Amino acid sequence: MMPRRFHPRPLAELDLAPFAIPLDVTGFCDWLAEAEAGAAIAYYRGHLVFDRLPEKSSLTDQQRQALVAVADRVMSAAANGFCFPVQRRLGPNDWLYIAVRASPLRSAPRPALRIPGPFAAAANDAFPSPTSLVAA
Repeated sequence: MMPRRFHPRPLAELDLAPFAIPLDVTGFCDWLAEAEAGAAIAYYRGHLVFDRLPEKSSLTDQQRQALVAVADRVMSAAANGFCFPVQRRLGPNDWLYIAVRASPLRSAPRPALRIPGPFAAAANDAFPSPTSLVAA
């Protein structure tokens, strides 16, 4: 079986039915591996903050767990520079959650962030610095 190819689509074509979860974690990872920079995929429609919570969500437990897994994976990929999570408001408590593939340059390893301030010397010991830090 040939791998499924994902192609960039205009955002107008990313419409989903309310409470739709069109892909699972594996589907998202497959898309991320194959997508070109700027490609977008919608991974949920609803109100993500409410729909993650059992007491607020109208989703079944299985749907909610699938949603949480996909949303967490999107945020993990974003934290590592592989995609940008964006959202489009469709109405009250109705959002389209979209992941946009970052360019390969964005997903390259980035230098560690430096911590400024009076406690910087202790906090930055784990990261070698070309300049010495002095507490003020």
